[in-house]
Amino acid sequence: MSGTTPSPRPPARPPDPLPGQGLWGWLGRQIGYVRKAVHEDPTKSEQIVWRKEERHEAQSPELPGVTLRRTVVDEVVREKPPGQ
Repeated sequence: MSGTTPSPRPPARPPDPLPGQGLWGWLGRQIGYVRKAVHEDPTKSEQIVWRKEERHEAQSPELPGVTLRRTVVDEVVREKPPGQ
């Protein structure tokens, strides 16, 4: 252990107050959150950079007429930062 002490962190800034006070302000924010979620396209939140799909099929040795199928999907996904 060294004899130095870490410098204290600067005091945290309090968060900005939310607009609207009381029950009606809270209710308005909740409606706004839901409205934004309904109108937002969920497919735009991430970007697939690379995708590889493999499919393997084999006939079952014990059960005639039954096909065993396995599908493997490998993806590299880059999530977009919020607000973009």
